[in-house]
Amino acid sequence: MPHSTLRTFDYPASLIKSYQHWHLLLRPDQPTLGSMVLVCKESVHHYSKISTAAAEEQKQIISDVESVLKYRFDCNKVNYLMLMMVDPAVHFHIVPRYEFPVEFCDQEYLDSNWPKPPSLSNELKLPNIYREELLKTLKSDFSNVAEVTIADTKKPYRKMYTSGCFDIFHQGHLNILKKTKELCDYLIVGVSTDELIIKSKGRPPIIPFDERISILEANRFVDEVIPQVDKNKQDIVDQYNIDAISVGSDWKGKYPAVTCEMVYFDYTPNVSSTVLKQKLNITPNSKA
Repeated sequence: MPHSTLRTFDYPASLIKSYQHWHLLLRPDQPTLGSMVLVCKESVHHYSKISTAAAEEQKQIISDVESVLKYRFDCNKVNYLMLMMVDPAVHFHIVPRYEFPVEFCDQEYLDSNWPKPPSLSNELKLPNIYREELLKTLKSDFSNVAEVTIADTKKPYRKMYTSGCFDIFHQGHLNILKKTKELCDYLIVGVSTDELIIKSKGRPPIIPFDERISILEANRFVDEVIPQVDKNKQDIVDQYNIDAISVGSDWKGKYPAVTCEMVYFDYTPNVSSTVLKQKLNITPNSKA
């Protein structure tokens, strides 16, 4: 995974949607309203080297991008810039173009270079609260685009969410993912960031965030992986239109209140990250 390029564009805080082979990010600097960055997850530095699967998926992503930008902001065109000079991983700057001022949060934003090529050195002065609202809006829009492609099945739920640290992935994790996917068409998994684990447990994870999220992205039961940056579950429910959340049965009566349904699964006996760490002698109390 192209870690340095992702960090340049404020990943994971800027993540709009994680596809199988690409991350779609909100561009930190906004040359025009709704500018994004599409970063390939594969460790390649030449566009010709991306996999056939990544190339095929990119077509669908571009369709999603243009549909969302047209629906949300009625943009006139979308420009795609592939530079890969300072940041070598394969990525595209996505710059929506506007012939007329576009309104967002009761403010008008102008595409000052229209109809000339865009300038990435230009930056709209979005207050932080507006930038956060833009990110939430686009997350919701892309989530709705995904819903359109979900097959009409007889499963109880369309969208479900589960989350965890996944610090040493084990059979218990796999069982929860498998059982959750059996109940829904689209499964979103939240992976706790290193910072959240340090804050909640007082120690860093054994496995770094980039590796833990890569493991979940490769799992066949998982449709989308997102960073879990805090414990606000209701925010996830609202942003991603979640119908139900799955969690271990030991959370009954302790899980934060949410407006969606809850599904509780028994943990696989004698399997947990804590037990595995004790067996490997890598618990925080270990003297090794």
